[in-house]
Order: sequence, then structure tokens, then C-alpha cells
Amino acid sequence: MQRREQDAKVIWGMIMSVDGFINDRERSLSKLYASFEPNEEINAAMAKTGAVVMERYSFEMAEDTDAYADNYEFQVPLFILTHPPQARHPKGNDKLTITFVTDGVENSVRQAKAAAGDKDVVVLGASTGQQVLKTGLMDELQVSIAPILLGKGLRFFEHLENLEIGLEKLQTIETNKQVEI
Repeated sequence: MQRREQDAKVIWGMIMSVDGFINDRERSLSKLYASFEPNEEINAAMAKTGAVVMERYSFEMAEDTDAYADNYEFQVPLFILTHPPQARHPKGNDKLTITFVTDGVENSVRQAKAAAGDKDVVVLGASTGQQVLKTGLMDELQVSIAPILLGKGLRFFEHLENLEIGLEKLQTIETNKQVEI
């Protein structure tokens, strides 16, 4: 199916180490995000985001999920892919709503695209990104490579060994930020 230009793109973006890990052996992201440096391109991409799909694990990395309403960089509808929803629904605001989706990744993407309108849908989290990629619903990958070798952790493209997907390089953005260990 050909995507119309006004349709929302579904984009999976992650920061990974040079050796392909998206977290370290303690499941921490801190060493990877030490190299993250927002720039004009990243800020423009964030401004084009109309909805976010993420897995519950990623969502609950925040110590207080109510804090998304006040402090999250994406003030857009969030669609949390989960099996059981949280017992207490976190607060939102007039821009950021939180919807727990329990009936599959395809439905979470469908709902997010409807909410995003002509803006993009950003997919966050390894498992959710891998599931969306497997369904063929992914339009674009955005990979940031942190200048660090972690040696162990969760691999970005784990569980995709049965797939062969051709990719086209659209853009390369380089920053000068270094990682201190």
C-alpha cells in the first residue's frame, strides 16, 4: 500500500552504542543518552510528532507516570502497548492523553495515526519497535549512534533474525558530543 503524502509517517527512533546495544548490562540508558545532543534537525522532527506509541516498560521508566503531563518532551497523545493497563490511570493534560492499548501493536499504530492527523507517529521502545517493524507498518528508522562500546545489553535489532528488510539512507546528522565514562 502506497503511503499518501498527508498521512502520518510511523518512525522508530533509538540511540544505540557502536556495538548495537540500546541499554547496558544493568538495563540503563544513561551512558547512551550522555551523548544525546538536541540540534535543529532533532527539534524539527520532534515538532512534527503528533502521537507516540511506546511499550509499558518504557512508559514506566519514569518514576512517576503522572509527570508525563508536565515534563515529557512529547506533549501529544501517548498510546501505551500493554497487556494489563495500570490500575490507576496517570494524569494527562489538554495536549497529552494516555491510552493503554491491550489488543495489539497494529491497533496501537492505527489509533496513534488517527490521533496524529498529518503529523508523525513516533515509536519508542525496543520490543514495540521490533513488533511494528515485523508488521510492515514502519515507514522510517532513525538511528543515533552513541560513541561508546557497551559489550552487553539489549540489542537494537534483537529478535529480527528471520527478516530481511531493505533500507534507504535518507539523512545523516553528525554532532561532536563525546561520552565520558
